[in-house]
Amino acid sequence: MSTEEITSVKDALNEYFRLKEKFENEMNVSKRKIMNNPTLSKREKRSEYLKLMPKCVNCRRPSKKGTIFSITFHPSDDKTDAYRTFKTICGNLVDPCNLNIEINLGVVEHLDKMIENIRKEISETKNVIINDKNKLLFGLITTETALENFDTNKSYITDLTSIYESYLDQWNKKIDNPDKKIELDDSLVLLYQNIDKIKECIQKMNENNDTQFAVDAASIYYTTVQPLMNKIRQLKYGENIVFNDDTNDTCRLIQRQISLQDMGVGGYTDKVSAFDLGLKAKMVPKKKEEAEIKELTIKIQEPGQPKAIKEVEQDDPIIGQGKDGIAWNIPEYQQLWDKLPEKLKTEFKLNIDWMKQFMYKCVNERIKHGPSWTGCKLTTPPNIVIPPRKMENGQYDFGVSIYNKVFSKLPQSSQELYLTFYKEDPVSKVKNYKMLEEAINDLVQKEVDFGRGFF
Repeated sequence: MSTEEITSVKDALNEYFRLKEKFENEMNVSKRKIMNNPTLSKREKRSEYLKLMPKCVNCRRPSKKGTIFSITFHPSDDKTDAYRTFKTICGNLVDPCNLNIEINLGVVEHLDKMIENIRKEISETKNVIINDKNKLLFGLITTETALENFDTNKSYITDLTSIYESYLDQWNKKIDNPDKKIELDDSLVLLYQNIDKIKECIQKMNENNDTQFAVDAASIYYTTVQPLMNKIRQLKYGENIVFNDDTNDTCRLIQRQISLQDMGVGGYTDKVSAFDLGLKAKMVPKKKEEAEIKELTIKIQEPGQPKAIKEVEQDDPIIGQGKDGIAWNIPEYQQLWDKLPEKLKTEFKLNIDWMKQFMYKCVNERIKHGPSWTGCKLTTPPNIVIPPRKMENGQYDFGVSIYNKVFSKLPQSSQELYLTFYKEDPVSKVKNYKMLEEAINDLVQKEVDFGRGFF
């Protein structure tokens, strides 16, 4: 695996810690076998411990070090900001394998701490100016020295104040954003209004013994209340994490007003300098008359590790065949197609690219997850237009007929609400409509009778 195959620094860092955890777990297992052996004395246990030869996580060869994981801090200089280097190499230093991971990460400080540190620095510099004035009054320094120090400290305070105002502006946009507060208040009011509507429907159902009011209540909850609660949660908390504690068999919800990632401030650009995994055979010289040496790639199958799963290739539908006008060459595709509801098939026939995209993803998700597979979710059409275009007649155009249909069924107030389902970057003002995409996908799934794709 080369550096170019790594999509992000995050992926490379996850692989670094995955290998580190694997190596440490294997070491701990070996240590526990020695420590828990009742037939060995303390001296014998110590002797066995010193003989311990851990294996490299890549080539599986034992050595004194096994695999070397290191984190090195590099202080800032005139050219670059401070950064850390995460590095992994084979522990067999005499004859190492090709394992080489090197990731450079900038040192990130929290925005609130940066603001507090700059505020202290400004205060201390002001105290230096006051101290110089007192020294000048008592003749401890000359007037020239006092003026020179004053000019230097004044310029320094001006620069710090400019940085302080910039960071404070970022803080206000992320924490005390007035637009965000107004949007949250409006969403809460709308939520309570719709909850009252649901209560009113339940009351009328009990009074009139009419189940249609229950259907109306469920529709209000599904189309308005549930999306509103998701929006309110994202407006109130920038980070929502569920932590599973396996030891106590419990779950903990962690909510932060702003995510730790958004709080970070750093000037260094993170990068993956090296990423080499997978055992490669040694290049052994051959006789002169033989062909030139070739490098081989050997994949080692770990004990208990699942076998590599081969992805099913893209299949093109055969138009005009099959009982409903569509047939497939690959059996897995045909099995899935036979299980789909007729309403969804009809929409797919109008959008072949959407059909191919969904079929390919669903078939391979089933193979990838195996027994843990929980079914497929409806994919977003590749030609979708989000946010939708507003036409002259007041209707909204998503570029896909079924999406236009379900959206037009919503009351105007709900349509306006759905169009506010986005997150706006406080700096660039770019709007991310992922919330709207997921909400409208749920409506379409219900419209075409698609729960989950099991086959």
